[in-house]
Amino acid sequence: MKKINLNSEIKVKLTPFGAEIFYRQYDEVNKRILSNGGEALKPRMPQIDKDGFTKFQLHDFINTFGEYMIVGQKNVIEDICIYMDDEDLEEVE
Repeated sequence: MKKINLNSEIKVKLTPFGAEIFYRQYDEVNKRILSNGGEALKPRMPQIDKDGFTKFQLHDFINTFGEYMIVGQKNVIEDICIYMDDEDLEEVE
């Protein structure tokens, strides 16, 4: 068996739906900020590498996309797979 740390870096290929969720992740926060007279956070676009992957820390990916990853919902990532480098996996004794 192997284990992974929630701070480990993963890579995924976002679908257009996933990219939209990523872009809109600050919408609710910005509504609260603006209602209190603050300055809105600027939306970020996912940083996609030449192979089509976007990097996340595992816990950040879960936090951003978890509520959308349910049966019957559109996929947020292509091929429904998460990729990571072998050095991020630890053997469990």
